[in-house]
Amino acid sequence: MGTLYALVLTVAMSNGDYQDVVLDVYGSEQQCESAKTEQHVSGACHAVDGVIHSEDIPEEIAKH
Repeated sequence: MGTLYALVLTVAMSNGDYQDVVLDVYGSEQQCESAKTEQHVSGACHAVDGVIHSEDIPEEIAKH
């Protein structure tokens, strides 16, 4: 299997923070870019290195 690509949108929060939100994951960069165009979002396609499930996040990171 090849590299997966995530369509990521950065959201500005009302408290001044920013949060990256994964809209979806695609099987190729071309599919991701096509979805970005179809959905009219100004997100970015990033290669996925791996998946971290919420229960696997170390406590010191999860508090931030």
